[in-house]
Order: sequence, then structure tokens, then C-alpha cells
Amino acid sequence: MDFFFRPKGIAVIGATRDQTKSGNFIVKNLKIGYDGPIYPVNPRYDSIDDLPCYPDIASIPDPVDLAIIFIPAHAVPKAVAECADRGIKGVMIQSSGFAEAGPEGEQLQAELKDMVKKRGIRIWGPNCMGLVDAVNRYVFSFIVAKAFEKRLLPGNVSLIVQSGMLSAGFLVDIMSHGVMGISKVCSIGNKLDIDECDILPHLIEDPNTHAIGCYLESIVRGRLFIDLCRQSPKPIVVLKGGRTGKGAQAAWSHTASLAGNHEIVRGALVQAGAIEVKDFKELMDICRSLASTPSVNIKNRPRIAILTFSGGAGIVFADFIEEYGMTVAELSEMTKERIGRLFPAWMPVGNPVDLFPALEKNRAAGLIVVQEALSAVLDDPSVDGIMIHLFAASFRGPIPFAELASMVKKAGKPVCIWLLGEREEVFKIQNEGRTHGIPTFVEIGRAVECMAAIFRNARLRSSSHA
Repeated sequence: MDFFFRPKGIAVIGATRDQTKSGNFIVKNLKIGYDGPIYPVNPRYDSIDDLPCYPDIASIPDPVDLAIIFIPAHAVPKAVAECADRGIKGVMIQSSGFAEAGPEGEQLQAELKDMVKKRGIRIWGPNCMGLVDAVNRYVFSFIVAKAFEKRLLPGNVSLIVQSGMLSAGFLVDIMSHGVMGISKVCSIGNKLDIDECDILPHLIEDPNTHAIGCYLESIVRGRLFIDLCRQSPKPIVVLKGGRTGKGAQAAWSHTASLAGNHEIVRGALVQAGAIEVKDFKELMDICRSLASTPSVNIKNRPRIAILTFSGGAGIVFADFIEEYGMTVAELSEMTKERIGRLFPAWMPVGNPVDLFPALEKNRAAGLIVVQEALSAVLDDPSVDGIMIHLFAASFRGPIPFAELASMVKKAGKPVCIWLLGEREEVFKIQNEGRTHGIPTFVEIGRAVECMAAIFRNARLRSSSHA
């Protein structure tokens, strides 16, 4: 798979000077970060974007081991055959109009599948958005080039997505909101040849990937996929499209995917130690939480401490914690004593810990109150994880994320933050949380759900590896 992820040279079949066309976007995107040779192919031009343009595939010089194809579907089989003749090992077909489009497209896809068997060339797609590697700044895709003008946000979550525009939507959302970074996004489309089972081993071995999220409309090689999930030391989160009859029908028209019996899929995922989700944002939030928090070893019901600035928020936290199968921790007497020093004499210490009276008493100390309380619950052996409520406001001053992150890393306990406050400050704090590896959320329910997923992943992986 190296010729897909680390190609020595890339041909762009369907490249064009027309700056409104996808064939031009691919060339521009490659120039963002790919440092190998780029070979536009189009007999109409001598050059495209200051790069020499070649009249056909046969005339491309070495080295070249990957071709990105964006031409009408009916012309694709001939182009793939010419790539095979040229010795190119892999092609990414980003054109649509294949099995998802009806009988004529099915025939074209069958021709390509036959070519894979007979010629040995590997095919990624068709009907896909390709690959984006934010760590290496590789954009092997026809996503509008302007989407990457500001930045590619590197991170430690990789995605396998069986939807082209959805993978683009993920990237734009991630880059503009700043809540998580990405290692790789792999859009695999119709999965004519390359499927999730080809890509998973690469991501499992990838040092820049700490968690893997999958949006799949079908699982082509079910037994192998389950075995890969079971053997993976990294968490795998799966959103399965086509869970219902109508959903399965929509999946067929989208990527020609046979969705299968979801009850069987669900049971197999549990046995394999994978976490199943039902929503796209849930997929990303749980992935980023699992990627950024320490591995935990939990046998009993997880015990959670709650640090909040609102009695009402503490109550809602407690409700969600119980509903997600965890429990509100009983703090030790030593912990209560440590936190009690911050409080006015009339205020008893319990869990949830309402820090507002302590903040009023120690107004000059500001957010040091949070640090002291966090230190106390992190040290408490009767606490397995901590939920923190922070109010994001410019008049509160900066939140000491570096210090908080250092404390959390030393204790080895998961911490999730729920943010409430000014929009601009929330955005800044979410970015800081990402930078320092502390997951932050704007909904209490999602914050608690992700905390529960951390412990659920530990249990699932422990049982699947047993």
C-alpha cells in the first residue's frame, strides 16, 4: 500500500488548466505538500500550473507509481489499462458513474475488476475523494483547493470513509472548528478493489494514528475486518450506514453497497472490541477522545468526579454519568479535606464539587482553584475519571491548559471538559484543549458519552484480546 500512501511519483490523468474544474484542483492540491514529481496528463496542454504536461500515460518519465484519474467513466478502463502497461502500481479513480449509476456503470466497474485480477494493478475507488494526509500535507483529492488555503490541521485520528463529499465535509468541519486534528482521511468510494481491510493494517501500524474511525456502508470481507479490529492495539470506532431497510436501499444507490443484516454486524463489532456509533459528529468526538486520553484499566463501574461552577450543571452531569453506566464517585475524606481548604466554612464538600463558592472566596486566585481541586481528585484512588465544567469568558483570564495537561498526564486518568460561555472564547479554549490533549465539548451529554466510551473501549479491547 506504500504507493498509495507514500508514492514516488504521481500522474494526474484528466489534469486541466481550467481553474473551475476538479482536474485542476487535484494538481493544485498536490502542490500543497507533496514533494515528489507531479505529472499532469492531457494532450491539449504543454504545461499546467508551471508543471510540464504529458500527452499520454506512456510518455511519463520515472519515477511514477500512482495515478489519480478524473475523467468520464467510459474512458477510465482504457486509462487504467495504459497505467498497467506503463508499470504504474496503483490508481485512484475519483470519477463517478460506475456501479452506483446503473447497468452501464456496473459493466464498467466489472471491466476494471477483471483488470485488477489479470493485470495486478490496484484500484482505490472509484467514486471517491481519495486521500488526505494532514501530517505530511498530502492532498490526493479533487476537493476544492481553497478549502486548504488556511491550514491542514495535523492530529492523531485517521478516518476510513465510504463517502466522498462526507470525507470533504469532515475535513472542512475539522479545519474550521479546530476541535481535532487529522492524521489521514481515506475516502474509498465503491471499494472495487481497495477496501477497509486493505487500509486498516496500514493505519494500525501508522505511528501518527492513535485512533481509527470508519464510516462504512458495507463490510466486504467481514471475517477479516472483525479479525483486524480484534487484533488492533488501537481503538476502532465504526459508523455503519444502512442499518435499516431504507438505509440499506440508499446505500446501494450511493456506493452500490450491500449493507447486510445489521444485528449480525452489531454483535460482531462488539465481539471484536470495536465501538459502534450512530452519528457523524459522534464518530469524530469519540475518536478524538480515545486518541488523546491515556489507556485505562477498569474492571468495575467507572467512578467519576465532577468539578463544576454550577449546581445545576453538576446535577445534569450526574444524571448523564449514571445513564451511561458509570457512577458519581464517593470522594475520600482526604480529598474532601484538601478541597475543603478552598471553600468557605459553611460549604460542605461533596461530589459534584461546586467550585463557585470557592472561587468567590479565593477571587484573586482565580483558576488556581480549578487546579487545586483537580489535583485533589486526580490523586484520589476512588476516582477513575474527571468531568470538568469551565466557563469560557474573556474576563476570566486564560485557562492554564499546560499545567492542567501536565497534571492529567502524570495521573493517567481521563479528563473531559464541558465548555459554556462566549463563542470566541469557547473556540480558543477548544483549540487549546486539542493542543494539550484534553477533549473539550460544548454539550454535557457528549462530554459524558465520550468519557463512557473511553472506559467502554478499555473493556471491549480487554475482552476481545482475552
